[in-house]
Amino acid sequence: MTPALTGSLAVIGLLAGWPQRAAIVRLAVPLAPSAPEAPAASVRTTPPALVVGCVTAVLLGALAVRVPAGLVLAAACWLFACAVPLAFTDIAVSRLPDPLTAAAYAGTAVLLLLAAIAGDSEAPWSALLRAVLGGLALAGFYLLLLVISPSGMSLGDVKLAASLGTLLAWFGWPVLIAGGAAGFLLGGLAGIALLVSRRADRKQLIPFGPFMIAGAILAVLTWPA
Repeated sequence: MTPALTGSLAVIGLLAGWPQRAAIVRLAVPLAPSAPEAPAASVRTTPPALVVGCVTAVLLGALAVRVPAGLVLAAACWLFACAVPLAFTDIAVSRLPDPLTAAAYAGTAVLLLLAAIAGDSEAPWSALLRAVLGGLALAGFYLLLLVISPSGMSLGDVKLAASLGTLLAWFGWPVLIAGGAAGFLLGGLAGIALLVSRRADRKQLIPFGPFMIAGAILAVLTWPA
């Protein structure tokens, strides 16, 4: 890690706020709009580009401090740059749009494949195999939850889990488990807080994507190297 790299990624993250916000406005459309002409997320309800960019800047800068420079860092930055608009969109309309989840997975998988080819870690091919299996495992777990409780999960959560699991498992099975568990812990705490404050009831659905993303970020940034 160098201050120059950290600062550069933070600036890139800040500038990314404008295209990210444009993606949120275009994709934050409810699955069942109240009227055929219902527009995408209102400009007034969409976070300002500067806010989105600041969130991304903090994440990319933190990743630069924690993850060694190289293609693995690029994969992590790509995933969480996609995750920021996914989180804001899920909060706005309780949906994780396919274009963003697909881009998150494709970019992460390709960059980790290139990292393995370049030998960008110890035992890179073992790490790549673990990443593929980890993505499948976490996505499969969320798919099982969707089958058991369709009202509690969505296919968007399953698709997001594939991307998060792929990156987390690259760093190791314990990181995958910690990141997955942290997402459920954060979601549970938020649900309890909303119930206690009477801002939600037991039947109200809470978007889970932001907690999945937050749990993965915490695992990557805090797990011992």
